[in-house]
Amino acid sequence: MRTNSKTNSLLTQILFLMLLAVIMVTSGCSNSNNNSSTPTAGSNNTANNEAAQAANAPDKVITVAISADAGMDQLDAGAYKGSMNVHAMIYDGLVEYGEKGEILPALAESWDISEDGKVYTFHLRQGVKFSDGTEFNAEAVKFSFERWIKDPANSLNVATAMQSIDVVDEHTITMTFTKAYYPFLTELSFARPVRMISPSAVEPAGDVTGKFIKAIGTGAWMAESFTTDQEAVLVRNPYYWGEMPKLSTIILKVIPDPQSRVLALQSGDIDIAGGQMGKIPVESVPVIEAASSLTLQKAPGTNSHFMIFNYNTPVLQDLNVRKAINLAINKKSIVNDLMDGIGSEAKGLFPLTVPYVTDSNNTWYGFDPAEAKQLLTDAGYSDSNGDGIVEKAGTPLELNFVLQQAEFPEWKSISELVQSELKEIGIAVNLQVLEPNAYYDALWTTKAYDLIMYRTYDDAYNPHAFLLSLFHETEEAPAVVWSDAGLESLIDTAVGTTDLQERQSAYDSIFTKLYQEAMFAAIYFPDDILAVNKRVTGFKAGYTTFSPIFWNQLDIGGE
Repeated sequence: MRTNSKTNSLLTQILFLMLLAVIMVTSGCSNSNNNSSTPTAGSNNTANNEAAQAANAPDKVITVAISADAGMDQLDAGAYKGSMNVHAMIYDGLVEYGEKGEILPALAESWDISEDGKVYTFHLRQGVKFSDGTEFNAEAVKFSFERWIKDPANSLNVATAMQSIDVVDEHTITMTFTKAYYPFLTELSFARPVRMISPSAVEPAGDVTGKFIKAIGTGAWMAESFTTDQEAVLVRNPYYWGEMPKLSTIILKVIPDPQSRVLALQSGDIDIAGGQMGKIPVESVPVIEAASSLTLQKAPGTNSHFMIFNYNTPVLQDLNVRKAINLAINKKSIVNDLMDGIGSEAKGLFPLTVPYVTDSNNTWYGFDPAEAKQLLTDAGYSDSNGDGIVEKAGTPLELNFVLQQAEFPEWKSISELVQSELKEIGIAVNLQVLEPNAYYDALWTTKAYDLIMYRTYDDAYNPHAFLLSLFHETEEAPAVVWSDAGLESLIDTAVGTTDLQERQSAYDSIFTKLYQEAMFAAIYFPDDILAVNKRVTGFKAGYTTFSPIFWNQLDIGGE
């Protein structure tokens, strides 16, 4: 069909007006979104843009050593099976554990707590999807909670004290508890079993008692494949609501033997090893530091190693004896001579990385053998026969010291040093190295020891959970470490108050009482150490053992 110039001009004008209309509509939609709210890391637009960029970016893969199978086929968010580290990579919680226990928003953008501390209202992040593309909302939260709180093995207060969980609207949910307990939020940050799982991850879908099928969370990573006892492969979640990972894939390679992990680092077979994923032997640190391809990353840990006194042992009921034992232990020597300078001298039950521990309440006994000997003299002990061991009423001061080295190989050398130092002040110590089962039986059940090595829990469990577990009686049993009614009352005050100043004051009093009564012997504050291949950039240590690295920040230099 032939057209004249006028027809061509008319068609051109029509096409121009149509194009202009499309541009105006598109621009108008964009302005409307921008005016309604400033885009955040959790907004749909940002997440979609980052997902698109990540999909088009080149593959970036690193390999991380783990000491045991990740249990990818058992990673039900509401269970205690599989790797905690992988749990935290795949599943998000309502809140997140930050530096020194600060509670940060995660899937809940904000929350309100009633004046009596019993009702929590969570305002959920909008526009979030699970890794299978299904929507995250208040019903999914209720499903996740109802799924795991039914487990009779669950002893978390947030489960046992929960009275009801109610959906207010699509993005608001309320939890009502039977008591006030400030660590509710801390427990909600745990890697398991309080993370959110998609209702489509079970069969039948949405059934709180349904069979677990596949790990489907809202986290930055999702499971791609695994081979039992060999490796597990994680890839980034294209629907992730937060900062999209710079890496495309993380391979978790199972290497049970610590020395084999070091060799794999040296050969370049793995890029990262260490921490709770699979510890690096202290004696291998110089090898790593000397390797041109590796860097050693150290961060102050959140747990400590200490020695428990059996309060049923008559001689240990004397405060002077307990103080003398503390004063005889050269904690600086443990760090410098046994641990190659890794870690720090223990100055209390918990290091400064733990909430409510401050410079003013973090104090302990120094190293003073002369004062230790004087305290034993004041307690009525003397070496009357010249054999180097003090006695009282003809009975030598002799103690049995129990430990294990399967999980903590460094305890053997530490305990041998303590043994020699206590002998210097006249106390005979018999070391008993037990297998783990026998060791834990002695600790928890038979109390067949005078002294026993132990360690505090990690990060989010400190200080409240450890104090309740070890220094407080239960309906079934007395306190494990030291029985003291006054201390238990202070612990009850600390965990029950909603007032921050009152809580800090209670913890100050707790730590002071532990010191004044020498209820244990402080030993060592370990560091967390990881070895990282220099091709990996953006390394930053995490704040918890279940999230030891900020995985989303890792990158590969020059690629």
